[in-house]
Amino acid sequence: MIKILLVEDVEHLRKVMKSQLETDGFRVDESMNLESARWKLRQGSYDILVLDLVLPDGNGISLLEEFPEKTVSRTIIMTANPTIPGVVEAIKKGAYNYLEKPIEPELLTAQINQIIQINRLKNGNRVMAAEVASNFTFDDIIFESKKMQDAIGRAKILAGTDNTILIQGETGSGKEVISHAIHNHSNRKNKIFMPINCAAIPEELFESELFGFEKGAFTGAVSNYSGRFIQSDEGTLFLDEIAELPMNIQAKLLRFLDERCIYRLKSQQPIDIDVRVITATNRDLVQEVKAGRFRNDLYYRLQESTINIPPLREREEDILPLFRYFIHFYNHVYHKEVSHISREAEHYLLEYHWGGNIRELKNMVKNIIPFKTNDTIDVDDFSTTLLGGSNARENKLLSLEEHEKEYILKVLKITGSNITRAAEILGITRARLYRKIGYRTSDHSQDDKTAT
Repeated sequence: MIKILLVEDVEHLRKVMKSQLETDGFRVDESMNLESARWKLRQGSYDILVLDLVLPDGNGISLLEEFPEKTVSRTIIMTANPTIPGVVEAIKKGAYNYLEKPIEPELLTAQINQIIQINRLKNGNRVMAAEVASNFTFDDIIFESKKMQDAIGRAKILAGTDNTILIQGETGSGKEVISHAIHNHSNRKNKIFMPINCAAIPEELFESELFGFEKGAFTGAVSNYSGRFIQSDEGTLFLDEIAELPMNIQAKLLRFLDERCIYRLKSQQPIDIDVRVITATNRDLVQEVKAGRFRNDLYYRLQESTINIPPLREREEDILPLFRYFIHFYNHVYHKEVSHISREAEHYLLEYHWGGNIRELKNMVKNIIPFKTNDTIDVDDFSTTLLGGSNARENKLLSLEEHEKEYILKVLKITGSNITRAAEILGITRARLYRKIGYRTSDHSQDDKTAT
């Protein structure tokens, strides 16, 4: 049961509020002054603190200062005058929100439920981070290519800073996975990671959703709302598809990045927030700036720390390792034992354009594994729609010899011209591989030693 400490010096108000909260299913302890509240906070913990600012023996803000671990993000302030500096100070010191007296019971209950939901999200996020941290660490990102090595190396360095980061890459290239890895390798790893898909928020709701709003800010705003920035305080806010932000919200984001404070909708009071912002986009922001759809000052602010994720088709060395990883993953999900990929299938995978990048590759494996009745993936397992659509490279008809030559050259490229490794992958001897690429082993025995 949710446990609430209600601190109010006016007895009849305290009794009415306690009765209402208990009717709503909460357990309520009451205090009439700071001394009593301090004693109870020392004796135990509470899920919610409902606190009057003006008390007979002092200002309620002192409880936020003395017991931050028990009050921050879980305190609702009650005040007869919301314009006094004390309210702003209380919010800055960690109070979740305030309500104006006389308190409307349904609004108080709504505020309490909001705090409960947010704290459950935070706590759940910590548990999830502990349980599945390996899914979001740099060590578990599958890659062998130099391009990805450079990108991950840059991400690791930036993870140790509080810099605002811009991750650029095509749809499905792994931007959120990398942003989560950055969070889990930062000093905020035990705090909340809040992903926001900017493309999924209606334009008219951006400001209220991100920055919150005051009661009465618009029709239906019956209580204050904290917004995603406040909810992710001390953690990481990941703004995916940042190019979708309306121009007026871009200005507010830039203001936050410069001043580290936000303003709720219809409020003139700044609220200091400690949030690390990571942004991502699949668009060319330079072109967006030229087209007048993205602020150049925000772009310059974001590009200070950028990570460019290359598309899968530009890092062919990663295709087969990723494909095998997802085979292993979906073998476990669907209780299968697929363990091989035919050479023809490998050739097709390396030739495919991968317009949807890792997400497309993952979905491809997911669609194949449930239907497998043997242990080998072959070309016949691939959908004709998948490999014959507009994403595919130009499918000109080649002779068998031409196909073989292209495949051999690709394997050599992937192995860094390591003849021994390439021959193993191709299933032929090194001498035969030399013959196929037009070399004579007697002329290149030294090259062979060097390559291996």
